[in-house]
Amino acid sequence: MTKYLLDKDKFNEFYQLYLYSFNREDSQHRKDVFKERFDHSLVYGIMNGQKLGSGLFSIPFDVNFHGVDYKMNGIGDVMSAPEFGGRGGAGSLLNEALSDMYHNHVTLSYLAPFSYGYYRQFGFEQVFDHAVILMENTNLPRIKNSEHGRVERNAIKDLHDDIKLMYLSHNHRGGVVRAKWWWDHMIDKHANYQVATAYDDTDNLIGYLIYYNDGETFYIHEWFNQTPLSRQLLGKFVTKHQSIFRKFVYEAPDPDFKADILEDPNSAEIVVKPYMMARIVDLNDFMKRYPVQISVLPKTYLKITDDLDWNNHVWQLSIENGIVNFEIADEATPDMEMTIQTLTKAMFGYRSLKSLWKYNRITGNSEKVNLLNDVFVQEKPQLIDYF
Repeated sequence: MTKYLLDKDKFNEFYQLYLYSFNREDSQHRKDVFKERFDHSLVYGIMNGQKLGSGLFSIPFDVNFHGVDYKMNGIGDVMSAPEFGGRGGAGSLLNEALSDMYHNHVTLSYLAPFSYGYYRQFGFEQVFDHAVILMENTNLPRIKNSEHGRVERNAIKDLHDDIKLMYLSHNHRGGVVRAKWWWDHMIDKHANYQVATAYDDTDNLIGYLIYYNDGETFYIHEWFNQTPLSRQLLGKFVTKHQSIFRKFVYEAPDPDFKADILEDPNSAEIVVKPYMMARIVDLNDFMKRYPVQISVLPKTYLKITDDLDWNNHVWQLSIENGIVNFEIADEATPDMEMTIQTLTKAMFGYRSLKSLWKYNRITGNSEKVNLLNDVFVQEKPQLIDYF
């Protein structure tokens, strides 16, 4: 039997394949950061003779989905050496990783695709978008100084626990629940980033932003506000840099950027771009613990098509007093049929079942589709982290 899960002594081989596959320059900093990720991942690979032919990371995380914690493994650094390409090596590794996730009780998987079509073959679907907002320094909004509160500026290495707690309090749409090692990894990876923190008059933290600059451009990496005051303080902090930088860019995890709140909505260039994909690995667990939005649903039969055998069934779903009952019912006549990707979009709140019905992604009873539509969250998911 082929052994796909690599031993930890294969770091150098994995790192060298990474450098070559992604055309990266070697440095001690890059190697140290990569080693952090390697040490906390399940590392998969296929040998091509004495050298590594294909490899990928499966990184264990937790995510918060509307108050429910799920285990999620992030797939990263999927790669094959050119002399080993075209043999299905990466696909074999991905299938092995998904099987291991299921048997290790991991419910979801996320990844950043190099090709959406390629990863759709493995059941992944687009659910996370970002809004990239660009403004010239001459177009920045005028923000009044506040008589209250203050802002402090520090290097990211001095990021403190209150910021981590604030991130957790805002992270509830499928984002990563950052473990200590992941925070440390992020800080090490982005050693040149800085943090601005906003406080009210009683010295309570009310907001923060993580930012960096590249040449004439000021980049906002992460921004959270708890109050209008923090938005005002941090917004003023950003605009105070207009004499230093020519362009300002914020890649926001919320694709619904509120351009209408600007005095001139045309002052910002806004591009919504696809960000990352998700896959339901264990449908049974995802549905049974799902944060359903209605308390009652009569028996509904869903036929889900999936290459993962444990998801590929007719399922009976019902809800009574907010309690979900979800079980295999292959002998039943389905009320509707859809792929696992279509269901993923609906369950993540990326696109409603009603909309998917209109685009012919679902077949079956339209009345049942409308009932099931109300079970799922209607807010689009948000993800900041990248792996």
